[in-house]
Parts: sequence; C-alpha cells; structure tokens
Amino acid sequence: MTEARHQRYLYWRFNVLGVATLVVWNIFIVSSDFFRYEFRNTPFRDNFESVFSILSNSVNLVALCYALYTQPKADHDRRIKNGLLATASVLGTIFLLSVCGGEGWAALAISLLALCVAAVAAAYIQCSIFGIAALLPPCCAEGYMSGQAIAGTLASGSQLVAVLLDKSASSSGLDIARDGSMLTPSMGDYWRLRLRTAAYFLVAALFLVMSVAVWTQLNTQLVLLASGGGTRDLDGYVRLDTDIAGDLDAPSQPNADGVLVTTMREDSPRLARANQASFPDVEVRLPAQYQLSHTELQALESEVTAASAGHVDTAPDWLVSLGLSNAQQLYKTFAEISPYVYICAIVMGQTLAVFPPLTEAIVSSPHSLPRIDNLTAWHFFLFNAGDYLGRLTTQWLNSSSSRVLHGANGVRMLLIPAFLLFPTLATSPHAAWVIHSDVLFLSLVLVLGWSNGWVATAALIAGPLKAANKELAGSLLGFALCVGLVIGAAASYPLLLLAGIS
Repeated sequence: MTEARHQRYLYWRFNVLGVATLVVWNIFIVSSDFFRYEFRNTPFRDNFESVFSILSNSVNLVALCYALYTQPKADHDRRIKNGLLATASVLGTIFLLSVCGGEGWAALAISLLALCVAAVAAAYIQCSIFGIAALLPPCCAEGYMSGQAIAGTLASGSQLVAVLLDKSASSSGLDIARDGSMLTPSMGDYWRLRLRTAAYFLVAALFLVMSVAVWTQLNTQLVLLASGGGTRDLDGYVRLDTDIAGDLDAPSQPNADGVLVTTMREDSPRLARANQASFPDVEVRLPAQYQLSHTELQALESEVTAASAGHVDTAPDWLVSLGLSNAQQLYKTFAEISPYVYICAIVMGQTLAVFPPLTEAIVSSPHSLPRIDNLTAWHFFLFNAGDYLGRLTTQWLNSSSSRVLHGANGVRMLLIPAFLLFPTLATSPHAAWVIHSDVLFLSLVLVLGWSNGWVATAALIAGPLKAANKELAGSLLGFALCVGLVIGAAASYPLLLLAGIS
C-alpha cells in the first residue's frame, strides 16, 4: 500500500468513527420537535433541551474521568465495540418509542436514560480513540475530529432544509404558539413527525452497526502492522502504558541502515496488548524491533537522565495519599503537555459560552441590509460547516506551537463581546450600540466555528508529540475538551444575563 493510500485508508475510517461518536447527540437535536410534543404534559416541555445538555455533559464528564483513570489497563477494542453497540441500542430504543408511541413521564424517563447510556458510551469511545490516534499519523486525529464535525453539519443541514422547504416556517409541520406551547396538530402532521423521527433514528442505528464493522477491520490492520505482520511499521499501537526506559531490553543501536532501533522485553505490557485472547489469529513476534522516533529518543534520554539524578517527576503527596495507583502516570503526562491541555479546555469553553445559548437568542434586525430569514437555522449550519472546514484545514495549515494556539484563543476571546452587540428579543431596537447586520453576525459565527475546529485539532495533533506516553496524552487532551464544554456551559449563564436574557 502506497503512503498516500495508507493515509487515506486511516483518515476515512477514523472519519466514520468520528461521525459515529456524535451522531446520537445530533439526532436528538434534529428531533427536538418530536420530544417537545411527547413531553407536552410534563414540566420539561419548553426546557428539555437544557435538561438534555446538562445531563449529557455531566454524565459524560464523570464517565470520562473513570475512563481516563483506567486507561493504562484498558482494552480499547472492547471499549470501542461495546460503546458503539450501546449507542446503536440507544438509537434503536428511541426508534421504537417513535414507532410505538409514548408520551408524558414515561417517554421522558426512557429518553433521559437513553441519553445517559449514550453519554457513557461516547466517553469510553472518545477516550480510547483519542489515545490510539495519538500514536498514529496526524491524519487519524484529523479524520476523527472531522467526522465529529460532519455529524453536526449533517444534522444542522437537515434542519435548515426542513425549514426552507416548509412554507409555514415550522420544521415539524406542527403549529407552535408564540409562547412556546403546542397547539393542537392534525393527526396527519403528528404521524409525519413520528415517521420522520423514526427514520432519523433507524438510519443512525444502522450506521452505528456499520461503524462496528469499520472499527473491527481497522483494529485488525493496526494490530497486524504493529506486531510485525504488515508491510509498514505504525508507530506504536501496542507499545503502550509504561515508561519507555522500563519497556526496553537493551539501549538503542544503529542498524545496518543507520536507523536507531531497540529491542523490547518479552514481558513488555506494550506487546502484551496484542494478546492471543483478543486476537487469536495474530502471532506476536518477540523480541520486536522498532524504530525510535525523535520524540521517543528525547523522552528516553530525559527519563534515564532524571532517574540517574534522582529528579523523577512525582505527583503531589496529597494525590498519592489518596491511593490512586495511576495518579503518578497521569500527573507526569499532564506536566509534559499542560499547555495543550489548557488550549483544548479554553477553546471549547469559549465556544460553548456563546454557542448556542447566546447566538441562538440573536434575532434578525429589521434594519439589516440584507435581512436574512431563518437566521437561527442558518447560524447553526454555518457554525458546523465552519467547524468542519477548520478541522480539515489542519491538513494544509497547522501549527505545533503552543504560543500560536494560545494567541489564536486570545483573538477568539474578542468574539464574545462582539456577539453581545447584536440584537436579541431583549434588546431595544434603537439602542446606539446594537449592530444591525445579519451578514456580519453569520460571518462571525463562521469564524467562531472555523477557529474552534482548527485550534482544537491542531492541539490534539501537537500535544502527544511532547509526551512519552502518547496514548495517555491523547486521551488526556480529549478529556480536556469535555472539561471545556462543561466550563463553557456554565459561563453561558452570566453572559445571557449580561445580554438581558433570563
């Protein structure tokens, strides 16, 4: 397989896994009219989106904490497969709910339980895939991140099409009163809504089942290549979980071609990851020789030097006293990539602080030239499209400098006060400080999306290169993205109050 074909092979398979990770959340968003009608006899009819968001992010963060802590001994193959199958079962459950009918508290309980299961599954999938992608060529992280953006773009695009095709400006065909209450729909409208929702969830469930097959094929190829059964050496999928110095049987030596190689111990946990129980058809070749990358060589030298000088980085005493056996490794990896951890958390926090809570509340100005109808639908689509383009741009325009990425986050901070200058329902249309331009608003939304995708993907690619344990570094950066989501969601409330929206 040529280098270009090999890169495309990895990119598109990680792309499918990225779509699979976020498709369930985006399908829930697309089906908001269905849930609003099903919950019409509960107190959550008009604010279930907030309940969904808070519950999903909270459960996802807790699950990610556990997944990250247990990462060194995790079976990634089992985590990813079980996560994808669990997500498919969630989609199947809501499919049955929409087909068989259900409303009120029963529908609410089923939906919330399904959302919790999906959040836990997503945490395990993301933690494992971010770790694996960190050990492979940059195209893997780019493909996975782009896939997540594609899921959002498809969902927001389908919403926009539904709005544009519906002459009554209601994406569901159901009449919604100005105060958000549901007016009495015709039975035909209700059945069309249920059938459309069932189709969404059924197609998504089938896609998740297909993604299991994609992962199985990809994982088999990665293990074969990493264990010596392939034609090309992939840097390290099975060489994980321990410090480099403790994993080598002999110092590195130049081979006949002048390339630094070394031999791994036969009891190395990094080789044990490709075991006969998980992969009965794979013969692990021991001892295994592999080429040391420049970063690995530097990390090995620093480990040996620090150990001989007695200055090995250790976690704080209070953390060790808690009995957390993996705290030492987590702390060391965090210290190596901390600038990129902060970058990931900040970029997501900035985005979630304004999108969508504040940006969704912005309305088309009557003084705007031109004035754009369906502004909210357009802004969702343009953000997701920009996010996808930003992640895609890292293939041609990238930076591994933490200073550059921090600088980009600093510039992005200016977007927060900028969005406060656009009109909302709580804004006086004659206020002197209001910006009356729908085009400028949508342009800034596109910039917000593009910069979000570019900074996050660049940090995820660059961060693991600074760490000895690349897998744990990748998972740690994925965890930082989730922390940023939670911080941004919390920061959105004071921003809404500042905008006069209660």
